[in-house]
Amino acid sequence: MNPACRLAAVALALVGLEGTARPQDVDLTIPPYSGAYEPQGVDERGLWMEVDEAERQFRDSTHVLKDERLTQWLGEVLCRTVGDDRCASARIYVVRDASFNAAMAPNGLMLVHTGLLARLTSESELATILGHEFAHFERRHTLNQFKKIRASTDLMAWFGLAGAAARVDMTSVQNSLIAGIFSYSREQEMEADKLGAAYAKASPYRLNASAVWKRVIEEDNARREARGLRKRRHKYSGWLDSHPAEAERQEYLAELEAKVGDEGDPGVEAYREAIAPVLPMLLDELLRRNDFGGVDYILRSRGELAGWSGPLLYAQGELYRQRGNPRDLVTAREFFTQSMNYPDAPAESWRGLGLCAIRLGDREAGREALAEYIRRAPDAQDVGMMKLLVEGTGDQTK
Repeated sequence: MNPACRLAAVALALVGLEGTARPQDVDLTIPPYSGAYEPQGVDERGLWMEVDEAERQFRDSTHVLKDERLTQWLGEVLCRTVGDDRCASARIYVVRDASFNAAMAPNGLMLVHTGLLARLTSESELATILGHEFAHFERRHTLNQFKKIRASTDLMAWFGLAGAAARVDMTSVQNSLIAGIFSYSREQEMEADKLGAAYAKASPYRLNASAVWKRVIEEDNARREARGLRKRRHKYSGWLDSHPAEAERQEYLAELEAKVGDEGDPGVEAYREAIAPVLPMLLDELLRRNDFGGVDYILRSRGELAGWSGPLLYAQGELYRQRGNPRDLVTAREFFTQSMNYPDAPAESWRGLGLCAIRLGDREAGREALAEYIRRAPDAQDVGMMKLLVEGTGDQTK
């Protein structure tokens, strides 16, 4: 065996790739909880200090949504999912970010993005996500990944020096180590999925995760179709992917759900009630993404699964109004009108209706809708501009 092959074999042995058990072989028993982990050694204490400092910055950041009611509710869902003893270790921060994401640091800092809350439709879906993130924390995945990267990068440097001294190309060996890092991360994700499923099975909630990943795939497909791009393959993970492929994840989670059964509370209505006060803000952040296809899918799927509402129909209308094609204005006008039939219709529905009507040439209807908007939201920042439009439109109709 030549030197390059011998060193490649050593590298793969150090990576330690393992197979993944199928869902029917997975034990969904929750292991005993040993409590929050305390850092050991200089490297771990250094990592903890960095994360603690990041948390101090989060507390004062304008990117964190300061909503005690919302944060308390998220904590209650987490505690019902993983148990009171475990959830006492977590501190939840809601981050104003429209992406589908959540994370948990090794010191107990948990981040929940507003984009995640906008996409979910039930407490059971939320429970599976929060349980997954807590599983990362309990299994100390972030810490282990930190150690893995440190060890692998040290090895890559060593192999690079050894290869240079022996005049042997070590690129393949170093690539094997890189692949091992990401494969190890995918294994951690699957382990967290399974422990999260065990939490859900023992909780009052129904195990309800595969539908979330199905919608993630469909949202990406809708985004790409709207942009004229080819659909992405969701079935297989690339060697540099840190997470399992979405379709793979959906498949094994669906098998786990079939194993567990459909017992438990879906929590659709409870989720709807908890999110209602912040839903307009969540939807407004989505509208700022300049992602017509993806946001259109999110709004429509939410309406179909959790029920339409005034703010949701307003957001759908605003999405089409912002794109601004003549046919979009007709569609937007219909959504704004539908929104007004709900008791929670935002005042902005009348603004949107008025602006669409004016652009479509129906100035009198536009003037009336804008006047109603001004009456409903007299302190809105754009009232002055809307008054000018009402007066100008009135002059043109005389």
